[in-house]
Amino acid sequence: MNKENIKKIEELIESFFYTEVDLNKKVIIASNEAIKNGGKRLRPLIMYEIYKAVAGDEYKEDIIAPYLAAIEMIHTFSLIHDDLPAMDNDRLRRGKPTTWVSHGEDMAILAGDMLSVQAFEIISNKMQEVDDIIVLKRMTRALYKLARATGGFGMIGGQCVDVEYCGRKMTEEVIRYTYALKTGALLQASFVIGGILAGANEVEIELLKKAGAYIGEAFQIRDDYLDIVADEKELGKPTHSDEKNEKITYVNIVGIDESLRRVESLSADAKKCLKEVRGNMNSIVEIIDMMVNRTS
Repeated sequence: MNKENIKKIEELIESFFYTEVDLNKKVIIASNEAIKNGGKRLRPLIMYEIYKAVAGDEYKEDIIAPYLAAIEMIHTFSLIHDDLPAMDNDRLRRGKPTTWVSHGEDMAILAGDMLSVQAFEIISNKMQEVDDIIVLKRMTRALYKLARATGGFGMIGGQCVDVEYCGRKMTEEVIRYTYALKTGALLQASFVIGGILAGANEVEIELLKKAGAYIGEAFQIRDDYLDIVADEKELGKPTHSDEKNEKITYVNIVGIDESLRRVESLSADAKKCLKEVRGNMNSIVEIIDMMVNRTS
């Protein structure tokens, strides 16, 4: 992946951080620290590359910037809460203590809550500065897509099913539904929002939606595979956590070999969709290959 683009995204995300100076600084320190904790920035990176490819000469950094920061804030909020004792009870994230371990359960809960609101605050703040009605309509649609991907019919809804089925038998249908919401919704939003903000047409948006759905499922299956086979030090978080929490995964149902074949098939389908979208998608294909072949 282009290291310069990742560095740019890091800088854009951090430009939206709250300052750590007031009486509320403890929760802000916790949230800022969680975002800085070495993530791959896959969601903002995908959104950024899709936007650049489709927008071409109409690329406007100030329009895409708050969405890049917002989706990483929402992703981080989900990880902070996912690690809590009431959820997965993990003490390690990306090789470092999780937020609740470093700052306490109370601050971890509040930091996640704050990030979920901060994401929409920074977008709506930018929208107030935009006079171009076409751009503003795109931003409004993209805002809705992000909210939908976050809430009860997105990431949070998927987490709900995941928690509810701990220790219970899950069918392949239930697992794929959970994956589509828990992991797939935000990844799909990365593809779609990049296209919407860049002015993609409806056919292209539908193709991006399909590509995002394929990659979301592939990414989660790969994650389940790594939870079984990866080295904990390399992975940067506890392995066998699904087994510890009595969670049934796609790998448990169909086995490792079939799971890896499924990942390969899904990534190929995603690449086919991207071929029909305007712009040079080589960077997105590179990101997809990294995601589905990663070892951490």
